[in-house]
Amino acid sequence: MNYNVFETKKEASKAAYELMKSLLKEDSILGLATGSTPTDLYEVMIEDYKKGNVSYENIKSYNLDEYVGISYDHPESYHRFMDDNLFNHINIKKENTNVPDASAEDLDEAVKTYQEELDNTQIDIQILGVGGNGHIGFNEPGTPFEAGVHVVDLKQETIEANSRFFDNDINLVPKQAVTMGIKDIMKAKNIILLAFGENKKQAIKQLVEGLEVTTEVPCTVLKQHPNVHIFVDKEADFKN
Repeated sequence: MNYNVFETKKEASKAAYELMKSLLKEDSILGLATGSTPTDLYEVMIEDYKKGNVSYENIKSYNLDEYVGISYDHPESYHRFMDDNLFNHINIKKENTNVPDASAEDLDEAVKTYQEELDNTQIDIQILGVGGNGHIGFNEPGTPFEAGVHVVDLKQETIEANSRFFDNDINLVPKQAVTMGIKDIMKAKNIILLAFGENKKQAIKQLVEGLEVTTEVPCTVLKQHPNVHIFVDKEADFKN
């Protein structure tokens, strides 16, 4: 496990991108995250692409999760987030981008389809954030490590944390999401985990310094992965 501390989110994200770029091949498959954590990383990706230093023409991507019950064009859907924050600004082909179909009439079938795609895919670089309660993707505390793609009921603390994206109104936040399972995340060749802010400090401490691997802090499963690179700002640094 490689633990890296930087003064700011922007500096940490830039360093994470340099690692990602060193691992990136012409036809790599990326696992992507949403939320406020990866936004600076995506900005650096776009900036470097516009300089002509990298092409995403043959890259494929799979996103971790999507809210249940909001349309693709909802401003806070993860489909929309990825378009606005990354896909519309680089030369990745839209047909090569994949986000769980959480608006499908047959949600069970959509979950099954996404699982089949992941079962036949080798993600080369997985970008991860982590929740204050240690969740990765939307795998909340208590999620079995062997879980695959599934519909999850979001914990109250996750709903409250995400309310900042919904005019600070928890009543507007979806209560469920479709997420990659922990077993899907663990299949990635390389994992780049980003954590920023004081509220991530405890989860990072349990991941890096704690001895226990427990479903009650889902991110601790990453102790069992051979290639995990952690990038934090000083506020998330448990040694600070």
